[in-house]
Amino acid sequence: MPPPFKQSFLITGLAFSAGLGLSGSCQAQSIEVPNGLPEVPHVVYPEVGLPNFTVPAGTVQQIGGDGKVIQTTQPVSTGSDSLQTLYSKAWGYQAADNASAIGVNPAALAATCQVESGCQNVHTANSSGNTITGAFQMSNGTYSQEMSKALADNPGLATSITSGTAGQQDPATQAVAAAQYLKDAAQSLQAAGVTNPTALDTRSYYNFGPLAGKRIAVASDDAPMSDVLTSYSSDQLAKNGISAGETVGQWRQATANKMGTGANASVLS
Repeated sequence: MPPPFKQSFLITGLAFSAGLGLSGSCQAQSIEVPNGLPEVPHVVYPEVGLPNFTVPAGTVQQIGGDGKVIQTTQPVSTGSDSLQTLYSKAWGYQAADNASAIGVNPAALAATCQVESGCQNVHTANSSGNTITGAFQMSNGTYSQEMSKALADNPGLATSITSGTAGQQDPATQAVAAAQYLKDAAQSLQAAGVTNPTALDTRSYYNFGPLAGKRIAVASDDAPMSDVLTSYSSDQLAKNGISAGETVGQWRQATANKMGTGANASVLS
């Protein structure tokens, strides 16, 4: 007499067959989830002098660069994981690899990306002469200069980036120039006596330029920002999100909150 017939059931995902009596053991359920977080919609940000409009989320900050002050939005929150924000982007791991090739800590790059744009590839250049754009909010002049430095030291990167100023809108490519600028900032601060510059230390250099950046980085917490940024008018300070009487320490804390967990990451790896 043949042995009793034993039924076998395969259960996949979360689908179950109703009404079937299962005896013995069954195969374990298998649930597949997407790898990483989805890209968020890319939003357009207003420029100074244009009518304001409402963006979905974020805090408005005026950022100065190359002597210009522009308006951007920072869709980030206090204590956010800046490196995870970077890695959630399709281009995030390549950007991190490019930074590492230059000798810059990806966590510091991520903190800069987060405070600049929330790691969104925004297009803020316009026909009025403003060329600051992209995930790392760089002007064409600074981008081209820093890219030349980076490629001179790391020619192998040329095969994996978008050439010319078109690279401004390719975040993984723009990350090369941004990382080089962070490296310049860190080395400049080391020469000024800052032993191990962090992303927060280099933020003033990236935001206000080399001279003002060094002055802020070595200033005491109780020094008024207006005393350090002596070339900025009260209106320019306000447009950069600096209130009347704000101290360097207050600016550092507010900036660290926007940069997230990478704020205290060493820049040089």
